Amino acid sequence: MKQTTTIEVSLKSVLLVIGTLVLLFIAWKVKGILIAFFVAYVLMSGFAPLVDRLTKAGVNKTLSVLVTYLLAIGLLALLLFSVIPPLIEQIRGFITNLPVYVNWLVNNLNSSSVPGVTTENITNVLTSKIDTALSNLLGVAKNVFGVFVSFISVAVFTFYLLLERDRLKKNLFVLFPNLPKKRVTSLAHTIEEKLGAWVRGEVVLMLVVGLATYIGLTILRVEFALPLAVIAGLLEIIPMVGPLVAAVPAVIIAFVQSPILAIAVIALYLLVQQLENNFLVPKIMEKAVGLSPIVTIFALSIGGAIFGVVGAAMAVPAAAIFQVIFEDYLVDVLKEQDS
Repeated sequence: MKQTTTIEVSLKSVLLVIGTLVLLFIAWKVKGILIAFFVAYVLMSGFAPLVDRLTKAGVNKTLSVLVTYLLAIGLLALLLFSVIPPLIEQIRGFITNLPVYVNWLVNNLNSSSVPGVTTENITNVLTSKIDTALSNLLGVAKNVFGVFVSFISVAVFTFYLLLERDRLKKNLFVLFPNLPKKRVTSLAHTIEEKLGAWVRGEVVLMLVVGLATYIGLTILRVEFALPLAVIAGLLEIIPMVGPLVAAVPAVIIAFVQSPILAIAVIALYLLVQQLENNFLVPKIMEKAVGLSPIVTIFALSIGGAIFGVVGAAMAVPAAAIFQVIFEDYLVDVLKEQDS
């Protein structure tokens, strides 16, 4: 006789699955807002210690947040005013010299014996790329506007998260009704501390790498040293991949000046990378985050594949949160095994 297996599915299970799928669909549709909120939470963790110090010193909570914001905006404005004018000047110089670089590329490719590479082919490719770039200017303008809106959203979210931080911590246990309230609060505090340390460490890394790159490129007399250094500093937020991407334009520009200079630039970027990996990261980031390289690469791959550049930049703090939660869960498992 054949045995038949009956699988009973309750209405509650069906509704749970449907509800989960609906929530995932909604989350995907509003992923931009969720990313902005997550970035704001990370920034809030970085600003929180200063707000706490001011509050403990007797300053009103709202005033403490405002003072922190004014300090952050002041430092950002100082950085922008010191960097943007020479940056614009060097970018203008690059655009002015662009025909020289194109001619150099055409002449060198013509003199080489690469099959199928002719002046006409190169000109056609460059013309089509320029036409495409011009036709995409409207899209670029929309993207710039979108970035501006996202920046404002992150700033507003961060402000209110700083104001309501204590209240949010107190009500966080509602999301985890099966866990003790004290444990949930402790978990939130650990996550906040780890993210805050990551933010402050990342700022230090970006400044040191950007400054070291600028000094090195200036000594080597590489053109457009400031924009290249700014790129190196900004891309430092993406571990492993960022420094490699930042080196590419520097090597190309140096190669146009001199092949030997390009080799020197490669050596410079390798030196900065060694300084970062062997001194800065162990001293600053590993103590703060404590993620293994394999976990970092895995997080970067997932974050970059799903959310692009922003996902790659936020992959490490997201992985740090999962690590804290997993370690807390692991403590539970070990306790159950012991008992």
